Amino acid sequence: MVKLKGGLSGMIRAGDNGNAKSDVEKDLLPLNVLLHCRTVVESKNFVTTGVMTHVEGELFEVELHEFDRYDLGETVKLTIYSPAGIQSMPSVVFAKYEGAIALLQPPDLHKRFKERREHPRVEISGNAQIVHVLKDTGEELTLEEPAELTVHDISLSGISFSGRDAPHLSHNVRLKAKVEIGFGFSCELEIIRRDRQEDVLLYGCTMQVLEPEMLRPLRALILRQQVEKHARTRRDLGIKGTLNG
Repeated sequence: MVKLKGGLSGMIRAGDNGNAKSDVEKDLLPLNVLLHCRTVVESKNFVTTGVMTHVEGELFEVELHEFDRYDLGETVKLTIYSPAGIQSMPSVVFAKYEGAIALLQPPDLHKRFKERREHPRVEISGNAQIVHVLKDTGEELTLEEPAELTVHDISLSGISFSGRDAPHLSHNVRLKAKVEIGFGFSCELEIIRRDRQEDVLLYGCTMQVLEPEMLRPLRALILRQQVEKHARTRRDLGIKGTLNG
């Protein structure tokens, strides 16, 4: 059973100016410079040292023996002794499991480090309904029979699904859709990839969520899926993967 800290889904990173980011990115350290580094985790009442074992997808993972001394939702200070120097930053304990804790990366981390992928993608079950085709003029064409599609994975800015081929599901077509993955939200999509698999097509799309408040539950779902994947991986490697509350 996986237990995670609730109420943390509002900590969504603010958007960046793309040009400004590209100008300074070459001066940023790669985030994986923190991997396998000695890491001090300091809370109000306890401090200990572990090893940084994961740095991607908005989460850090630190292996340490005293994982049960930290509370879910607790604010901590991380001091990481990396080859590029000592790095200090605040964080929040998002989950804990045998031998490790998972922590939220601070929202301004992108100002200090560059990441390989802007938004992590996780496998998820759900469905999507295409309701409008968006023309270049901004006009919305309503489909007489909305296309029903099966969702396979999702990130904050992308989604993939499968279904039958249709004229409005062509490369670079922009669409308006409703997605249901345990909760529902509306979004705009642009198809950037089409791959045929037997009698269906697999579509990859960029995605813009139209209701800003729905980014919070979406991010919480993605973080939860990441932690559960970590727990499974550790269990497969012979490390107990039960998360503790």
